[in-house]
Amino acid sequence: MQQTLDTKTRNLILLLFLIGVFMGSLDTGIIGPVLPSIEQAFNLTSREASWIFTLFVIFFMIGSPVMAKFSDFYGRKKVFILDVILFGIGSILIASAVSIEAIFIGRIIQGFGCGGIFPVGGAFIGDAFPLEERGRALGILGSVFGISAIGGPLVGAALIPFGWNWCFTINIPIAIFIIAFAWYILPEMEESSKLKIDYLGIIMLSLLAIFLAYGLNQIDSNNFISSLLSKNVLPFLIMFIILIPIFLKVEKRAEESIVPIHMLKNKEIRIACIETLCYGIIYSSAIFIPSLVILSMGLNDQFASLMLIPILGANAVAAPILGRILDSTGSRTIMSVGTILLAIGLIAIAIYPNNLIFFIIAGCLIGVGLVTIIGAPVRYIVLTEAKPYERGAGQAIVNMLSSAGQLIGGALIGGIIASFTGILGYKLSLILAAIVAIIAFLFTLRLKSRDEQMATMRENQ
Repeated sequence: MQQTLDTKTRNLILLLFLIGVFMGSLDTGIIGPVLPSIEQAFNLTSREASWIFTLFVIFFMIGSPVMAKFSDFYGRKKVFILDVILFGIGSILIASAVSIEAIFIGRIIQGFGCGGIFPVGGAFIGDAFPLEERGRALGILGSVFGISAIGGPLVGAALIPFGWNWCFTINIPIAIFIIAFAWYILPEMEESSKLKIDYLGIIMLSLLAIFLAYGLNQIDSNNFISSLLSKNVLPFLIMFIILIPIFLKVEKRAEESIVPIHMLKNKEIRIACIETLCYGIIYSSAIFIPSLVILSMGLNDQFASLMLIPILGANAVAAPILGRILDSTGSRTIMSVGTILLAIGLIAIAIYPNNLIFFIIAGCLIGVGLVTIIGAPVRYIVLTEAKPYERGAGQAIVNMLSSAGQLIGGALIGGIIASFTGILGYKLSLILAAIVAIIAFLFTLRLKSRDEQMATMRENQ
């Protein structure tokens, strides 16, 4: 599946995927500031409004492996265009919605389409870029997440005065441009074979995502233990746990499993999965940093949110730089150093939350560290170990576990914060995140060296 393209074409295609990933991730950043406006427009409770985010996450988790698998068989071009079309249709439904049900349906379609945009872009890098340039390309692609995390709330804040609908209308011309650009620039790929769709696997995966997301969404952080044991939470989490071994058994028996379970036999990919789950938990603790700043420094909501800029800014700057270094050092070195920096930054904020300069420095360390366990280094591992016909499916595993980790981490961290009065809960959540970062560091030591990674890449060409 390795394609020979000239440098100019490769760079244009990388730009295409940059715009596509930026569109999807920007929408994730916009949803935060726009939620209060939607709540007010449709007279929703906070619990009801949270489904606007939760439905997107559920179908993102389902769409990632499904669309990635299709791209491995039917070609990146067809599936990428389909993903963007779905995202655009979802945006149209939301922007023109006159009922909350229409918004929910739009978010479902958006999430499913967006779930395929990310892994298809990552898989294409493996298809078209030479071995020595893949890290750089993945790093550039990864920088979009940090930029959109900052830009999303800013764009949302700028558009809300014109009406909350405009926060979704903005996606429509971008989607049309991406579709036209993709049709023109992306190369066609012959279908490798007729895909036997794993319908049972898709159903099981959907149930897993729904049970996990619904159960965690119903947890009341202010009454963590009692709500965890309630009929609205516990049965769904129990069903999630029961279905895991059943799902694994179904996928092992499937001729073309929607999730390539056999890839987990590979030690490198298992470690990449652990790192991704660790990221989800750590990232969830970082989300609560503005609330910590309000208590520790006495800032208002607006200025407290600005304290995420060191984390997100460092993330955006470090991603392309680390991607370029990745080509010469390999994943192990970058990830081991990054997880240590991450642990130091988290502990520093937990110990000195009221020192502004210290806070900014620690935030930069956290931002750089987060890049190393979710950005280019992890996706580089998957590209290295996956066969050409499984690159899309391998990238989708990273997406799924990242979303699952954030759902679990959000509930866990929220429960810890709510269980302690004042600033103590926030400090303990950061210390827990630091412990998770140290665990991630220990696993990075078991990764292959750069020379071993390159040898594996050559074998899997």
